Amino acid sequence: MYRFCHSCISAGLKNNAWMCPYCHAYLPSEGIPATDLAKKMESTYRNCTECEMQVCLSEMRAHLRTCEKYIEKYGPVQELGDAVTRYSCPYCQCEVGEDELMDHCLIHRSERRAVCCSISCLTPGRDPSYFSRNFIRHLQLRHTLNYEDYEDINTVEVLAERVLDGSFLEYMHVNHPNST
Repeated sequence: MYRFCHSCISAGLKNNAWMCPYCHAYLPSEGIPATDLAKKMESTYRNCTECEMQVCLSEMRAHLRTCEKYIEKYGPVQELGDAVTRYSCPYCQCEVGEDELMDHCLIHRSERRAVCCSISCLTPGRDPSYFSRNFIRHLQLRHTLNYEDYEDINTVEVLAERVLDGSFLEYMHVNHPNST
């Protein structure tokens, strides 16, 4: 069993892919919150590695977003979930976002060669020998439903944050067993 931060697990759940960010296996659900680890993180304090301020582990990411020494050394904390996934156009290999892929591929609508969908290629359990002869129709049928439109993303976000907190606690327990 793996534990992930919200950004990583969200990427795995994006567009109904439901795949593990580590091994790419199918995920039957968004995961189970590690409440025991989350509770432990809420009562465990460590020094910030840059400013030495004592911070509750469950608040460490929030601290790092404002820690001047951390930002000076590493730059602002970036949330991976804010990154836009880019896909290659199967006709010209131009890199575009998923929301832009359909509009971009319309310029290729007269092409009739069979192509492999760059979105479907990332889907677990996909038949690698499948090529679509009508790629525009494939996009319309398979990739117009967005998971975020039908699921309360805030709920998923809270669950994923708990998983990240638990993952960090487990890391601390395994790699620094005498520090708790």
